[in-house]
Amino acid sequence: MLKKTLVFALSAALFAFSLAGCGGNSIDSAKASDADSQEKTEQAADAPEGASAAPITADKVADGTYPITVDSSSNMFRIVDAQLIVENGSMHCVMTLSGTGYGKLFMGTGDEAAAASEADFIPYVENAEGKYTYDVPVDALDEDTACAAWSIKRERWYDRTLVFESAGVDLRADALK
Repeated sequence: MLKKTLVFALSAALFAFSLAGCGGNSIDSAKASDADSQEKTEQAADAPEGASAAPITADKVADGTYPITVDSSSNMFRIVDAQLIVENGSMHCVMTLSGTGYGKLFMGTGDEAAAASEADFIPYVENAEGKYTYDVPVDALDEDTACAAWSIKRERWYDRTLVFESAGVDLRADALK
């Protein structure tokens, strides 16, 4: 009987100590998370000197093809390659996604896509590596662009926000004035 009581007491003490250890870590991680958030805010305030405050339209970009970065609001919609093509006063981008889960895109919201006709959708083209590419129109660089993606598996539209970054794009000399 004494043995059972001793084992029970030691088990209870060990359990209590393990809970106390977890509680201490959550406070430390909360402090670390706050510090990370503050650091990210400070980094955002220190934007690159050449960063543009206003969106950049096609009339400000020299004709050509540029490798660019496209930021996505979703980790499930990851762009691994993007080529911006500027010609005759208009821009479009050939984007390559990391996966093959989206069958078509629509430049707008999911609700707008649901009401649109099939002719308004942008189908994928499979490249030589088996990746899906989409040739999408670009109204402006450095601004939020609504994009809806059709999930092949779930058979529904998902809203995404894309930002076509202007870093590395040649601006026309007369556009800098």
